[in-house]
Amino acid sequence: MQNFINNYLTITDLVVLLITIGLITVITLVSYSIEKRVSAASPFFIRLGVHILESTILVVSIIVLREVFATVNNGKFMNDAWLYANAQIAVSFYGFLILNNRLVELITLAFPFIYNPSFNVTRLESPLWPLFLGTYFVLLITVDYAYSHKDDMLISGYKYTIAQTIYGMSWWILLWIDYHFNPLQMIISMIFFEIFMALFRLTEVKLRASFADYKDLEIKANYDALTGVRNRANLNTTSKELLDEFKHSSDEIGTVAMFDIDHFKKFNDTYGHETGDEVLRHVAHLVERELVSRQGKPTGQLYRYGGEEFIIIFKNLNTTESANIAYDIRKTLADIPLFINGAKLDVTICFGITAITKSDETTKSILERVDQYLYQSKNSGRNCVTIEGETYSYDNLKPAVTE
Repeated sequence: MQNFINNYLTITDLVVLLITIGLITVITLVSYSIEKRVSAASPFFIRLGVHILESTILVVSIIVLREVFATVNNGKFMNDAWLYANAQIAVSFYGFLILNNRLVELITLAFPFIYNPSFNVTRLESPLWPLFLGTYFVLLITVDYAYSHKDDMLISGYKYTIAQTIYGMSWWILLWIDYHFNPLQMIISMIFFEIFMALFRLTEVKLRASFADYKDLEIKANYDALTGVRNRANLNTTSKELLDEFKHSSDEIGTVAMFDIDHFKKFNDTYGHETGDEVLRHVAHLVERELVSRQGKPTGQLYRYGGEEFIIIFKNLNTTESANIAYDIRKTLADIPLFINGAKLDVTICFGITAITKSDETTKSILERVDQYLYQSKNSGRNCVTIEGETYSYDNLKPAVTE
């Protein structure tokens, strides 16, 4: 028992284990951080750069493990070699599974050919070369399957365990072919590998839960629960950033539009508050759809300001261009009425539109001005637009903004 502890449960083992868990944490943090910013729709060179970055992180993690192991063992890699191998196998498995990257998968499959002493030809001269090829084929199939089904693997505990066991066993057979150690050591090492992976899996699950909690908190803090669009708190942050950016740029332009659902109280009083909620969702959905329908890019950002009032911030658009979008939004609402229990609800909106100017010192002054224009539209009979103090009906808006 004492011999077992001396060989497998030392301070060195604990240090390497903690370093490995730290590397797993770093890989997870990088993966989730990149996932928020880069998608399949991102430009090719951005995705390529991310793939190279993730691959570099995996390779650096393996190198860090090597250096840590060499340091704590005074450069003698055969001391606690089982621990070094298990740590690298675990990091490589976790790396290709968590990083959404084909390049990482290829690097993982290349590892059996680039670690010492595989640069020489003794492996091919060995009578065990058929076992090597068969084992490597199993490793290849396991890696490709795990990569192709990674979302399912991260959810399903038993699939994850089966894949990691086959992957670990394949690697230990490859190592046995090269080093011919006692098979009992391989069995013990596989047991410790499973313990390693259980700890890493627990770390990953805790990190995933933390990210999910943070994402939920972020959504609650920045998005309106009823309509799903950004809320007033998010508007306060975004508008201040936009104003600062506008002040520091000589050619930056921007427009703010505020709109209100006409006679919204009537929907609540006549049909009930649930119908009123449906009206709000209907308007928010159609406005957001109209904002992203042009050239596949969003032309403005929608916020629920409060009650039935919404705000759109148009970046790099002047008041004329913004008024054209307001016209199209109104037309979309007219073309796609809301039906509730067989009743057709015609929803109209009125707008106030103003440009962000160099004289605007605060976002408050901009919002007060656009709010004034919105009320000017309301007092002019609703279902109309006020642009910088000039009110237009929608019938007169199109000719006015195209002059």
